[in-house]
Amino acid sequence: MLKTIPLFLLGGLLNGSFLYRGMNMRTVFAWTLIICLLLSSGCSLLTPEKSVVDKLLEEMENLSEPSEDEKQQVKQEAEQYLKERYGEEFYVDDLHYIWQTDSWDMRGHLKSEKGWDFWVFKDDGQFEDTYFSNRLSRDAQKEFKPIIEKTFDSLINWETSVIAEDEVEDQYAKSIPSYQELRKETQKYQQIITIALATSLTEKNQEQEIEEVYRLVSYLNQNNIRAELDVLYYDPAIKKSGVKEVDFTRRTEYTEYSTGLIEIADVSEIKAKKDIKKNLIK
Repeated sequence: MLKTIPLFLLGGLLNGSFLYRGMNMRTVFAWTLIICLLLSSGCSLLTPEKSVVDKLLEEMENLSEPSEDEKQQVKQEAEQYLKERYGEEFYVDDLHYIWQTDSWDMRGHLKSEKGWDFWVFKDDGQFEDTYFSNRLSRDAQKEFKPIIEKTFDSLINWETSVIAEDEVEDQYAKSIPSYQELRKETQKYQQIITIALATSLTEKNQEQEIEEVYRLVSYLNQNNIRAELDVLYYDPAIKKSGVKEVDFTRRTEYTEYSTGLIEIADVSEIKAKKDIKKNLIK
């Protein structure tokens, strides 16, 4: 039934539907082509020399790259948004348009402080960013680096991030406190710590490993820090395989080396070493 609908009529229906949802013409046309591909093995408006797939790929390549004027406009809007929100001077680069969702992502930089960056997003006409979270996370990194390196002998690598609730970010946006200062003012945040160790977790060394984790948990609780903690144990052979750092976003790639995991969703629930054992996964 749908295959008999003239392409121009199908395009009109799709365009009207998508535009009603707020999509721009680039996204509308892209989705029109995709649906055309799904409905038919060939479309009357496409040249006979090219298959639907070839034409679709060609159009996708053309449509996925906005004009320089569009990029500059989004860049200026993003920089103005950051200045108004945080009261400081920023610049953005590495702009990327995602045609499937009619959205943008880019990297933001504080002009007065080099060497680090953060994400900025534009979706449905609204901007969001990770500047606040990245600043707190950097503070946490500095605070916990000596503690973690001293506590865990077989450390491969680790990371931490701090996420504050939206109302906290709004309240402190123009005068962002240090992470330690923020903890004195509110509990509306969450710190996530992930640690990778080159240690095979066994019955023999289990108590010793739990002792190390308990030391870190004790520090967190003594300082009233709201935190989630994951400690991943890997066979030391992981280093011989060429892995210098564990990519925590791709844990499944290291499954063959995994020997155990301690996963604590809320460290405040740990009152004794035996509580950590309950969170041990082998």
